Amino acid sequence: MDVIFAKTLIPAGIGILFAIWHSFADALAWRIYAAYYSPQRKSIPQKVSFIFSQSSVCEYCAAKVSWLGLIPVAGFFLVGRRCQNCTRPISWRFPVFEALAFVFGLCVGSMNTAPLEFAVILVAYLLLWIVINVDYRVLLIPTEAILGLLLLGIFNLLVVRYPQWFLFNNFDLALDLAVSFVWYFFFHLLRILSGYKMGLADVRLVLALGFLLGHPYAMYLPGFAAALAIIFYLLRRRSLLIYAPSETQIPFGVFLGIGYLLLYLVRGWAA
Repeated sequence: MDVIFAKTLIPAGIGILFAIWHSFADALAWRIYAAYYSPQRKSIPQKVSFIFSQSSVCEYCAAKVSWLGLIPVAGFFLVGRRCQNCTRPISWRFPVFEALAFVFGLCVGSMNTAPLEFAVILVAYLLLWIVINVDYRVLLIPTEAILGLLLLGIFNLLVVRYPQWFLFNNFDLALDLAVSFVWYFFFHLLRILSGYKMGLADVRLVLALGFLLGHPYAMYLPGFAAALAIIFYLLRRRSLLIYAPSETQIPFGVFLGIGYLLLYLVRGWAA
């Protein structure tokens, strides 16, 4: 019974938690976009209050979403896949990404993750979804999300991964820092050589995710993210059904965030 509980019920519970967490992160990301980046941003004077106290609403008519509609995945079908006020279809992206969050949580739950590391991945997931959501909409990454990820990365290094760092007897910490800063300076160089077409936020995001991921997987992150971006845009060229914010600019923060989440799972399974 204990084995069944550990191998089935705990991962399933964590999967449900991540689906709920994703739903909250998605609502928060949309409010941040609406308050600071959307065409309607000037009509929202109390932005902080709007972000943290606003109820979930329909993106078209601003009608409040019923409690049924807030249930991850199932809510999409329980409300008939349409807004109950304006009757416009609700995007399939909501149940699809909530289901993917459930799968991600299921995988995390099967890794026997320590409590502090679990708290780190929960916060990282929230901040990364804000980065992914906003960057994909407007090709901009919120500075506050980058700062949060940097602070979380430092906490991950000094408290979670290497709590006795002050003894200076662990070479792995030096490798984590070296890999992160090498990519950070390399991306700065790429930014200069590209004529500053790459955003500074992308450069800082590479550093923050390097702190969170650690070596050797942080070495693979930029290349993996670039491969994901290339695959996405090749598919985009063949299908008008796939939306992209720009034909020429790549929201690289999106693919860095997705790449980190996938490599986090790979690192957990390989441990």
